[in-house]
Amino acid sequence: MPDHPVNDRTQHKPDNATRLWGSRMEKTLDEAVFRFSTSIGEDYVLYPYDIWGSGAHCRMLARVGILVENEEERMIAGLRTVYHELETGRLDPSRHEDIHSLVEARLFEIIGEEAGKLHSGRSRNDQIVLDERLYLREKTLDILTAISGLGETLLRQAEVYPDLVMPGYTHLQPAQPVLFAHHYLAYCAMFRRDMERLWSALERINRLPLGAAALAGTSLPIDRRMVAELLDFPDIEANSMDAVSDRDFILEILADLAIGCIHLSRLGEEIVLWSSPAFGFITIDDAFTTGSSIMPQKKNPDVAELIRGKAGEALGAWVSLAVTLKGLPLTYNRDLQQDKPPLLRIVPEVENLFRIAAGLIEHITPNADRIREALRTGFLTATDLAEYLVEHGMPFRTAHAVVGNLVRELSIRGKSLRDIVPTDLGEELSFISLEELRAVTDEECSITRKLSLGSTAPAEVHRSIVKTRLALQEDNQRIARFRERWQESRERVGTTVG
Repeated sequence: MPDHPVNDRTQHKPDNATRLWGSRMEKTLDEAVFRFSTSIGEDYVLYPYDIWGSGAHCRMLARVGILVENEEERMIAGLRTVYHELETGRLDPSRHEDIHSLVEARLFEIIGEEAGKLHSGRSRNDQIVLDERLYLREKTLDILTAISGLGETLLRQAEVYPDLVMPGYTHLQPAQPVLFAHHYLAYCAMFRRDMERLWSALERINRLPLGAAALAGTSLPIDRRMVAELLDFPDIEANSMDAVSDRDFILEILADLAIGCIHLSRLGEEIVLWSSPAFGFITIDDAFTTGSSIMPQKKNPDVAELIRGKAGEALGAWVSLAVTLKGLPLTYNRDLQQDKPPLLRIVPEVENLFRIAAGLIEHITPNADRIREALRTGFLTATDLAEYLVEHGMPFRTAHAVVGNLVRELSIRGKSLRDIVPTDLGEELSFISLEELRAVTDEECSITRKLSLGSTAPAEVHRSIVKTRLALQEDNQRIARFRERWQESRERVGTTVG
């Protein structure tokens, strides 16, 4: 998509020629008001969807007899020309109020007065919602693709290190041994939920608003079902007043993306921690780190920090739109123009965040020796010992107290469970041989003792990898089917080039 100086709103003074909907007014729009109220700087990126939707509307107008003779094909050809000019950067959008006015004004220049028929039976109120839904349903697929790519990267890395055992933490304190792969799969589980939310939201995005007109529908004999079929909308917005004022579908996507960015932020935080000398669990490739402007020894995890930091923008976008919407009466209000800055800024930003995160994960190498060293501190297998006592008939509360007392005594002497000698075994533990106890408390063997579904047991981790990969494959196939259908829709409408 070409770059344009659309945010420089001082280049052109408004005039009634470009003010398509100013026939009621006697005066030219004030220049400061024009600069204040124009949305072309934001909604310019919607031009492919505005033309796509206009083409479908044109086809329908011809079917119901509002366009006659060869007006339909002239109009479609004109829209195709506008699309080509915008694609190649030949049109200056900055003197227009919004993307709808730009497209229609240029269509007037190409085919003449009959271009005025295109707006029959619709309003900018339902037109902009259509543009946003067409845009957002495609961008939702882009984000799903990016999340899937991150999930696949995590799975590949998990398979590279199937036997690496690391400390798991609660309260950022050593807790229990887990497989490194299991830790990565925890993020896969988060991102799978993010994908599930986006798939669910896509169902509500994929509803046709066009035909609601300004708010009450139209007395013209339009065929909304035909337009829905042309644009591959399986459903139609049922209430015309709600259709033009509804921004739930944007708010929902922004909420879903905010949750996804929280997950990314948590991943970024752990990468920052793991790469610090205090942990030393991973090494990040130089291509994904930066240096210091003053300290030559520094190798900073800036990419992970930026992933963590940019999550705040996604949260802010949701709050921004929620505050805009919370007090609006039915139906359309110009406040709704402010739905575009958070939508059009955050959606591509979040897609990029997931892609960058995938690249970062691919360029991380765990430091196995340092990780194994960390396994030896923190009494990570104390729970294993307590559960072993439960297996031999001891109530868990009693086992918890017995092991807790043992850990306290060893801590006082600066010892670990690996350092136990026969005199450390009190009456409660007298039935365990020293060899048996050391086998139970071996950190790297701990994972093999796990039996529960979803645990860090190697068999469970492998099962999870297989299941997650199959789910991602199904997602990718589903994404491909949607893309194919929407490309067929563009071809049916016939307004795009190439």
